[in-house]
Amino acid sequence: MKILAIITGILTAILGIFAFTMPLRTFLGLGWILGALILINGVELIIGAFSGKKDIWQCVLGIIVSVGGGIILFNTVSRVMTDVTLAYLAGFVIVAYGIEMIYSACKGMKQSKTMGILGIICGILSVLAGGFSIMHPVLTMISVGYLIAFSVIMQGINMIVMAFAIDKAKKAIEG
Repeated sequence: MKILAIITGILTAILGIFAFTMPLRTFLGLGWILGALILINGVELIIGAFSGKKDIWQCVLGIIVSVGGGIILFNTVSRVMTDVTLAYLAGFVIVAYGIEMIYSACKGMKQSKTMGILGIICGILSVLAGGFSIMHPVLTMISVGYLIAFSVIMQGINMIVMAFAIDKAKKAIEG
C-alpha cells in the first residue's frame, strides 16, 4: 500500500510539473471537465427519469443537458467559449466578493475600526484584481493554470509524505 501511495504521489507531482509548464493548456482543460460533468448529469437525469417514478419531463431535461454537455465536449469552438466564459466569470466573481467585503467592512466598522479598514482595503484590492481579470482573460487563464499546477504538485508531495507518515504510525502502534 505504501509503495502504491508513493508511486501515485510521484506521478501526481509529475503531472503538476507538466501542468506548470503549460498553464494555459491546464486552464483550457476545465472546459473538458465541465463538459464531462454536464454530460454525466444529463445521463443521470435520464436514468433517474426511468427509475422509480416515471417522469417524461426529467427525461427531456436529461436529453437537453446531455446534448449541451456533448456540444461542450466535442465542439472545439463551444469548449473554447466555455473556457473564456469561465475566465470572465472568475473576474466577475472576484469583483462581487470585493464589493461584498467592502460592504461588510463598512458595517463592521462599529466593532473594530482596524478590521473595518483592513476589510475595505482587501475589498478594494479584490475589485481591482477582478477588474484586471475581466480586462485580461488570457492572463487570468494562465494564472489559474499556475494555481491548478501548484495545487496538483502539492497534492503529490502530500501523498508521498502521508505514505511515510502512515508507515511510521503503523510501526508506533504495533511496537
